[in-house]
Amino acid sequence: MSKKETKTAQIIRILRVNPHDTDRVIASNIGCTPSLVAKVRRWPAARAELPRVETDAPAGVDVATLTHEMTKNKTDSNADLNPVNTAGVDPNAWTRTGILNQAEQYVTKDRAATHGDMENNFQTIADLWSNYLGISDDIELSPTDVAVMMTLLKIARIKSNPEHCDNWIDACGYLACGGELATQKDHK
Repeated sequence: MSKKETKTAQIIRILRVNPHDTDRVIASNIGCTPSLVAKVRRWPAARAELPRVETDAPAGVDVATLTHEMTKNKTDSNADLNPVNTAGVDPNAWTRTGILNQAEQYVTKDRAATHGDMENNFQTIADLWSNYLGISDDIELSPTDVAVMMTLLKIARIKSNPEHCDNWIDACGYLACGGELATQKDHK
């Protein structure tokens, strides 16, 4: 890797070698944010066979500019409407590994900065649901109940549209959050 290779070029090079690496792993390897990796991963050119950055890019041409030029004439206007599959597989042919990798991306990104602490957030949801439903004080919803019920919401959506993979991914994510909450209670 040359000193002049941009972060974008580094991301593209890594994606070509191992597209199954998570955004977080790639970001930590090159010193950028996972959101930049996710953004580059969505580019059609990053998913297609690109010339090797270190040998095929013309001298003095910034790879980000080259990538932009390769994609600006792309006719697929629906590319940004499809769900982003950062698991490295065809979005229309998910594998169990791809689904789990994508769920990992969803639940391990810095969600606390956006939504607050997971357990506190789920407890707030549980309190609001209890209040809304008029549940008496002797019955209390917990953060793990929220994780289970959010999973059930996703299962209901799966029943309506089983081909929409986001619901499968989200269900895995909610179950993972619930599993962490349930098993970590006694270990804090």
